[in-house]
Amino acid sequence: MLALLGCASSLMMPPSAASAQDGPGAPQDLRLIPFPKNVALEAGRFTFAKSLTFEISDAQGELPAQLLNAELQRAGLRAARVTRLKSAVPAFRLAANKRALVLPPLPQQTSSESYALEVRADEIVCAAKDPAGLFCGLQTLCQLIRANRQGTGLPCLKISDWPSLRWRCFQDDLTRGPSSTLDTLKFEASLASYLKLNLMTYYMEYQFAFKKHPEIGPTNGSLTPQELSALVAYAKPFHMDVLGNQQSFGHFGRILTQPQYASLRETPDVLTPVREGTYTLLDDLYSEVCPLVPFPWFNVCCDETDGLGTGPARDLVSSIGVGGVYVRHIRRIHDLLRDHHNKRMMM
Repeated sequence: MLALLGCASSLMMPPSAASAQDGPGAPQDLRLIPFPKNVALEAGRFTFAKSLTFEISDAQGELPAQLLNAELQRAGLRAARVTRLKSAVPAFRLAANKRALVLPPLPQQTSSESYALEVRADEIVCAAKDPAGLFCGLQTLCQLIRANRQGTGLPCLKISDWPSLRWRCFQDDLTRGPSSTLDTLKFEASLASYLKLNLMTYYMEYQFAFKKHPEIGPTNGSLTPQELSALVAYAKPFHMDVLGNQQSFGHFGRILTQPQYASLRETPDVLTPVREGTYTLLDDLYSEVCPLVPFPWFNVCCDETDGLGTGPARDLVSSIGVGGVYVRHIRRIHDLLRDHHNKRMMM
């Protein structure tokens, strides 16, 4: 979260007096995160000091208009009227007057998040191959308004952009608290999407309200199934997915302190890989979380297994080595996730 806020802080500050008067001297002077692939400044400027209409193509939902108008009002500008735009591709236009729609040329890249945005003297137009790209273009426009506006206007420019990475993820450490509330997680999702991240996850050891094992999650501070489902639903219009997460080897100390799980201890903090109950427990935990997160991957963590081979797995380690025992466990939970929960394991 600190990293996100740090990245966003440079966008939230108003432009300096010099930039407000003179505008950006070169494309690289624009404050945009991440910086677009291609930016060209043009002569002229677009002014918001008019009654504007925000037109957006069908099936884009209400969120883009809400975000744009929130940005305009934050800047002390008038909100735009919202109408539908007839377009062959996902597109939006912000203008005072309607005219024939001239879309900017789309990037040649095949990414669903590629887009082209043009700030013209009389209108701002964005086009994309897919709704996710149009949403990225909208976030770029919001960043232009927040961090690059000069008075009531923007410099005319052309932007062509696409991501370098397919998945751009951040993590909230729920376990090593204080536990994030659902409102905090939603705020993080919206802030991350502003910076064009498209995947979020949460670090989880024990702070989930498991129905099959209600003694694991604390009464206060556990993420509930309803909250996780609500987060997934909230993130979707931001074109953001939620990656499931559950520690599955080390970092199990808080659970293993409870008497009913004592037989599963390899060390006070590490699950033993030689008791079938370990895999029954993990299967139970996965079974409650995996159906709530449609994203096809699931993070099992499995770091910091110091002491593996000093408990019930001692004989097996003597036979096949610590590495062999570790890999055996990873393959077992890989198969659990694939065969029982239709997930691709990551670690």
